[in-house]
Amino acid sequence: MVKDYKIVIVFFASISILYIIRILTIEFLKKLAQKTPTKLDDVIYKAIRLPSLLWIFIISLHITLTFLDISERHYHLSTKIINTLLILSITIFLANLSTRLLKLYMEEKNLPTTGTSLIFIIINTVIYIVGILIILSNLNVPITPIITTLGIGGLAVGLALKDTLSNIFSGLYILVEKRINIGDLIELENGKKGYVVNISWRTTTLKTLTNDTVIIPNEKLAQSVILNYAKPVNITRTSIEIPVSYDTDIDKLEKIILEEVEKYSKEDSKLFLNPEPTFRFVPGFGDSSLNFTLYVYVLDYEGGFAVQSELRKRIFKRLKAENIEIPYPQLDVHLKRQ
Repeated sequence: MVKDYKIVIVFFASISILYIIRILTIEFLKKLAQKTPTKLDDVIYKAIRLPSLLWIFIISLHITLTFLDISERHYHLSTKIINTLLILSITIFLANLSTRLLKLYMEEKNLPTTGTSLIFIIINTVIYIVGILIILSNLNVPITPIITTLGIGGLAVGLALKDTLSNIFSGLYILVEKRINIGDLIELENGKKGYVVNISWRTTTLKTLTNDTVIIPNEKLAQSVILNYAKPVNITRTSIEIPVSYDTDIDKLEKIILEEVEKYSKEDSKLFLNPEPTFRFVPGFGDSSLNFTLYVYVLDYEGGFAVQSELRKRIFKRLKAENIEIPYPQLDVHLKRQ
């Protein structure tokens, strides 16, 4: 009886001492995490809090076991229980650590954390399944049939969630690659064009220039050919075609056009002179006119519409004032006498 009393004292004394050591260690790690700029130690500190309680219990059991005078069979059984608890605690630690590390990575990359619960569930499920299989193997339970069943079940679940998982991993690819960002103006290969207002794990939302909302599954977006007007910079080039009469002095015309561009650039910050505007004899000779094209750079794609409109009005007024004709389309018909 006295011996049993001593064993109980050893067990609770070891738990108390280890618990005090745990508190001191965690407080030290907490203060250390607050002093360092990296958040990695914060993640490790938070992930270790729960499993460390199990580690205290496991070490106390092991210490107490050395004071017990038991048969080899009972000692072997006790060791298996301790190993099971140890594997369980490590599994909990790895599950906590992996999800926290993923959250930290997403925060550092400015990735949205909303709607990520399915990814965390998948990661935790895989880790816990592996942990349980190791525990069963430690208890001499045959795990081959279980692995086979899990493989078939995993295949069935994967097929059932194929579209969802495909959208999630496509969303992860889009978010990590950062070829498309919120605020970018993009055009899809089907002609849909709009500003990216949201990128979630399953869908991407566009707001079109006509103020409509387009919701695209991330899988479709990842497979599409996309024109991004915001890459590499927002500045874009816009063009204005200018037809004039064949009698026009083209050197004078170029001087007039570039003068109007320079004047307007001083009034509107959306129009740039650097890169400098260009005036080209393109597309060239027409049926009833000489066709020139003015290329100018503007702040962004949508702002280019207002710049085009204002420049067209100014050029039209200036050409009228300079008596430069903008000809109507015409067709000369010659009749041949028999």
